[in-house]
Amino acid sequence: MTENEAKKIAAFIAALRKSATDAEASKVPILFRVLKGDGSLVKVNSRIYHNGALKRATVDLWDTKENSPENAPTLWEDVTYKDGYRVIPEAIPSTDPFNKGECGWWKEVLYKSIFDGANVWTPEQLASAWEVVENA
Repeated sequence: MTENEAKKIAAFIAALRKSATDAEASKVPILFRVLKGDGSLVKVNSRIYHNGALKRATVDLWDTKENSPENAPTLWEDVTYKDGYRVIPEAIPSTDPFNKGECGWWKEVLYKSIFDGANVWTPEQLASAWEVVENA
């Protein structure tokens, strides 16, 4: 591969990182920036790959040890998708329910909502509203 070809591929990947939805990004999290502690600027809404998960900066910040997700958790939010599917939260808000047929991760198991209507229950709260997705 030539240097020019490598630059084109790098530019293409950078464009993909910016335009990818959270669901798409969760399928290839290793394509995202890893914090290096080099003092560079991390822009608000930038996604990073950190300790096996995607995180999003909630403000502009500097890439320093003090601003890492461990040391400054309020500067970061979790990208709540895994392998292209939403992670089912402990409390599903009525403003963001799971629809019938929509899949989500609950405690490392992929489920599909089989509830007719807005599903705001976790698989633990109402098991009959969910079914395990085989071959997840």
